[in-house]
Amino acid sequence: MSSEADSRIARRYAAAHRRRRRSRFYSRWWFWLIIALVLILVACASWVSVRALQAKQDLQSSTPLISTLKSQVLAQNGAGAKATYAKLEPKVTSARELTSDPLWRFAEVVPVLGRNLAAVRILANETDAVVTGAVHPLVTVSSSLSLESLKPHNGRIDVTTIEKIIPALTSASSAIDKALTAVNGVDTSGTLSQVVAAKTKLQTMLASTSTQLHSANSVLAIMPGVLGANGPRNYLLIFQNNGELMPAGGTTGSMAVMNVDKGAIKLIAQSSAAPAEFPMFDSPVISVPADASALYPTSLGRFVQNLTETPRFPLTFDIAKAMWMKAKGIQIDGMIAVDTVALSHFLAVTGPVPLIDGTQLTSANAVQTLLFGLYEKHDAATVDLINQAVAGSVMSKLLDGGIDPKALASFVATASKEHRILLWSSNKAEQAVIEKSSFYGAPPKSTATTDAFGVYFRDMTPSKMAYFLKQNVDLSQATCKAGGPTDVRITVKLTNTAAADAGATLPRYVTVADGHIRLGVTAYSPHGYKVAAIKVSNGGEAPLTGTDGEYTAAQDRVTIMPGQTQTITFDLIADHADKRALAAQVTPAVSPTTITQGTLNCATWPSK
Repeated sequence: MSSEADSRIARRYAAAHRRRRRSRFYSRWWFWLIIALVLILVACASWVSVRALQAKQDLQSSTPLISTLKSQVLAQNGAGAKATYAKLEPKVTSARELTSDPLWRFAEVVPVLGRNLAAVRILANETDAVVTGAVHPLVTVSSSLSLESLKPHNGRIDVTTIEKIIPALTSASSAIDKALTAVNGVDTSGTLSQVVAAKTKLQTMLASTSTQLHSANSVLAIMPGVLGANGPRNYLLIFQNNGELMPAGGTTGSMAVMNVDKGAIKLIAQSSAAPAEFPMFDSPVISVPADASALYPTSLGRFVQNLTETPRFPLTFDIAKAMWMKAKGIQIDGMIAVDTVALSHFLAVTGPVPLIDGTQLTSANAVQTLLFGLYEKHDAATVDLINQAVAGSVMSKLLDGGIDPKALASFVATASKEHRILLWSSNKAEQAVIEKSSFYGAPPKSTATTDAFGVYFRDMTPSKMAYFLKQNVDLSQATCKAGGPTDVRITVKLTNTAAADAGATLPRYVTVADGHIRLGVTAYSPHGYKVAAIKVSNGGEAPLTGTDGEYTAAQDRVTIMPGQTQTITFDLIADHADKRALAAQVTPAVSPTTITQGTLNCATWPSK
């Protein structure tokens, strides 16, 4: 009995021991802690996943709204922009909030996943910052931020409107720059391709917008001063005649002085460039740099007709300012040069202008009429009077407000890129902005990857025969000596399209006895270049090498008879052996210049 009892006791003890072991295992705190942590992590993962999906949807639905908003702002649709912003702002705010709560930030410490989450959070935050810090200020002033509100009305531009816009642009520009810096710093190495793509897209958009805002802000910031908000200004307008070429355009035909005071604009003086109205000076009115005088020795600084004989518009301004003070007693604060082709663009905006002889001057016939047609009907003195009247009429139409500002802005942009409109200001801050634009007149600047050349024409006839000129500039390069520097050839082809009997049939003020065109051609090369040779197809007349500041200059003259094509070639040796892109700036003539690039034939190089 005792053994059987002992056996039962042993079994009961063993069962109890197993129950106690199971009970101790399930009652231990760390077991439940693990369970709790697992459940928390699952919940967190679900929470983060749901919020990530929601944020993704918010950001994706924001993209078309941003595109629409940009189009509305550019179209000056203030009401539409405000409505679109009202839809956009909650979405980007939601995306920021969804990616910024503590659980999201906690999940960012998780390997691999965390880097993706951190990147998404920053991108969402910066998108929201851009919308609230940049888009909102611009939308607020969008009704004022229009070309229509900036155009003249009854001879006045509202300066206060511009002054109200400037703070919004400044704030927007600052917000964009700050966001761009933050986005540039996002580390997307090892992240999902969608995250990398999102960063790249935002980066590109911010960089482009930053450039545009900086440009707009820099221009608007100087506009109040330009418009006389801080005191009256006098601006000299010179109208260039492309029929008689000068390096920066054409001879000065007529001039006008425009006074600007607190936005009010009026013409206060006009003059032709004829000696009867504007004197010729016995010596240069300023100290012209010696190298420039060597290239343009006859009249630079002495004749107002030849203000643009140098491609350096700052020098032109200094000369013009001194001339007007000496001849007319008027202080000049800035200058605007417009050529005949640009004037024809203005006529497309203003509409026709009646001439004193009853002719209607239009955009379509302006170039032919002003450069040729008038001389068939009138003597030189009458042509000067008509040119002054045209300048005054066009200015009056531009200032009375009855123009399409978008069309005007488009034509001005085109003309400036063709160097047909040049600007200069004596105010250093304003001039700094001009020098970054296409309105700046100076020989082209080269870069580490591009060598830029200037090709400039100067009428030596004198005549108005450039109306019949066609021109082509070809740039070619090669290394003609093994291990040597790069060789560059500039080939200028000039064609006189006048009829064979031009000398007998054209007006005497337009041409000379045999109808030829005689041009001085000067090639400017980057610093360090050397001139190897100058060749003219009909022999040339006066080869010259020199400098103009940091540029190497090569020059000769060529005579082109009616129906002929003559070629002048400049062979140049670089101070480097690497092959770079080549670019050329050419005097804006009546006909556009064709610029081509070819391969230099070393067999024709002068060293061979």
